[in-house]
Amino acid sequence: MSAPDLAVIVPTSGKPERLVLALHSLIPQTLCRGRFETIVVADGPAPGTEAAVAAIGTAGLPVRLVRAQALGQAAARNRGAAAACAPALLFMDDDVLLSPDYLATALAHLADEPNRVVRAPVYLLRYLAPFRDPERGIRYDGRALHPGAAMTRRLVSRRAIIEDWPSIARQCVHRNRFERLVSDTLANGPAAHRWLGYSGSGVALAKPLFDAAGGYDECFGSRWGAEAIELGYRLMRLGAEFRDVPGIFSAHMDHPRGASLDSFAASFDHFFDKHRAPAIRAVERLILGEDRRPGALSGSGAMPAVEEI
Repeated sequence: MSAPDLAVIVPTSGKPERLVLALHSLIPQTLCRGRFETIVVADGPAPGTEAAVAAIGTAGLPVRLVRAQALGQAAARNRGAAAACAPALLFMDDDVLLSPDYLATALAHLADEPNRVVRAPVYLLRYLAPFRDPERGIRYDGRALHPGAAMTRRLVSRRAIIEDWPSIARQCVHRNRFERLVSDTLANGPAAHRWLGYSGSGVALAKPLFDAAGGYDECFGSRWGAEAIELGYRLMRLGAEFRDVPGIFSAHMDHPRGASLDSFAASFDHFFDKHRAPAIRAVERLILGEDRRPGALSGSGAMPAVEEI
């Protein structure tokens, strides 16, 4: 059997109900199954991950499970890249659904330009934020939706992901402020901010380009907010081209952020201290807008009063 063309790398930590749905969105991909490999990286204990991986295996998608030592998303993504056999990488979050043409389209856009970084719009399913299990409608406090509740028709099921993607696509109408900022920057500039193009779940690039940039900076640890775009900044300095691809998209199953928002400023401080470029602080201000914390990044205003697991 020939080697795959694309490695889909999914770091995860403590969201098994979303992970199993995210992985199911790889089943109806139009890219031939043998042309991509799927690698799930469990960052720390990641309870429920083995069951989620087993469920997707039963559904017919082979997945490799790699374990990391709770060093944060940057390190987990690097472990996934190191385990990949394919010459191209796509980094997918554990709480998103990729549209069926995503992998094939991303790979096609990489084929003719080795220095290209590909991304696509991310839509927010913000009404799912209160649910620990967005398939069965179970909230973080253990309460379940009444079977007759209107919201049950908007939950995400494995069957719908595989057999009725349009029913999910119809819910994809909202893009948060950060997403709009990224697309506007790639379309209209300024050129000094184009490293924002390394953002969103579903970013793809050639593995040699990833290696040349040095991969993700593991010094971010568990700090959240700038670990991906900092790699984008280094890729820009290597001459990478960033492309916002139309026609494909991902759907983010929203969830409470817990303490991750509290580390946003520290994440950008590390980014700035490393490169000392004024553009970094300028972009931080654009992301924050009038907010002291990037709550608007979630697109859902005030976060539910529950902790992320």
